[in-house]
Amino acid sequence: MAQSKILIDTNAYLRLAQTVRPLLFVPFGDNEYCLYIIPELNEELKSRRLTTKFPWIDEKEYLQNRQHTPSLSKKQRNSIKQTFEYLWGYVQTELPGPSKVDALYIAYALELSVPVITDDQDMTELAHAFDAQVMPTLELLKLMLDCGYLDKKTIDGIVDYWRYICDRPANLEQDYIRLFSK
Repeated sequence: MAQSKILIDTNAYLRLAQTVRPLLFVPFGDNEYCLYIIPELNEELKSRRLTTKFPWIDEKEYLQNRQHTPSLSKKQRNSIKQTFEYLWGYVQTELPGPSKVDALYIAYALELSVPVITDDQDMTELAHAFDAQVMPTLELLKLMLDCGYLDKKTIDGIVDYWRYICDRPANLEQDYIRLFSK
């Protein structure tokens, strides 16, 4: 069976990479779901601010895991570039919130017809404006639970940690109740 690729944005990656290991390029579930980043995330993670706040991102384990990015044809790369330029023009005139990497994620998602995991509300708004698929991090965790990849105790530990460090994804409490209180 072919993989069901899912892109994971910077914030979701930073929230999960230390707990779900390895996070990327590990198929799970009957549909062979597999998480990927885009190459530009590695460039973004070189920022001094991020390396200071998340010193673990430069450890060998994480550097190696982030080498797994979607394979693209030349035609796909060109299409992503064109889509990004269009999206970036929209961001600059209509929705000044998403970063260039956010717009690139949406361009990749549109070209590859795959969802992006993000809790960034500006990025989500951009995705909705162009009919790109997005899911919050908690929906990814629910998918992992349903596939037997993670258990509820691990998910509760992740969510409790986010609450403890005050790094709550948008709509955390509502999404948690909707997804896990059944």
